[in-house]
Amino acid sequence: MSAPLQTPPEPEIEAAVLAQLEALPLDPGRPLLAVDADEVLVHLAEHLARFVYGLGYEMRLTRYRLDGAVRRRDTGEVVAFADTLALIDRFFHEEAHAQQAIEGAAEALARLSVKAQVMVLTNVPRHARETRIANLAGLGMGYPLVENSGGKGRALAWMAARVAGPVVFIDDSPNQIVSAARYAPEVVRVHFVGAPYVTALIPEVGEAHHRVASWAEAEPVLAAALG
Repeated sequence: MSAPLQTPPEPEIEAAVLAQLEALPLDPGRPLLAVDADEVLVHLAEHLARFVYGLGYEMRLTRYRLDGAVRRRDTGEVVAFADTLALIDRFFHEEAHAQQAIEGAAEALARLSVKAQVMVLTNVPRHARETRIANLAGLGMGYPLVENSGGKGRALAWMAARVAGPVVFIDDSPNQIVSAARYAPEVVRVHFVGAPYVTALIPEVGEAHHRVASWAEAEPVLAAALG
């Protein structure tokens, strides 16, 4: 559990994020399940790889980082990270409406929502917030959504302080699991990568209480943690 102590403090919650948190229809008497979106509810990396290929690039993921992962197809030249970020931003402009669901996500959340309130906590770019909401709704996952920036720990702590029941968080990113452990240690942390395209690239993270490999495996773990 030492990793959080080796990272610099995360900034306070941004005003725009705080406004979204304050608008959530939180029921203080119900358990809360906070769910990430990319690679948990919807596919990202595989879709992104197809998108950049059509623009003349190739994505070669050898680790769970995008810097250095995109190359020009004609020359093999590595694309500068700033240009990679621009391609990702373009992806969310043009493709966020068409992201496909992770197998079993909608069905599992529908069952879990009977016993807990479900909130989506995602780091989608701000301009794509409404597109993401519409996309998830079209996939049967129209839950309240907070478009976060940076670490999610402080936002989780904010929500946990307003809910009396258990709070559970599920995310694919080791950094977000660590953030949750640092700022919301009372929250049960489930590490889950639902996309086989990147599963092997994501390391274990000691700060997770559980690591699961599918929604079929995740659902009973989440149900037990929610009480």
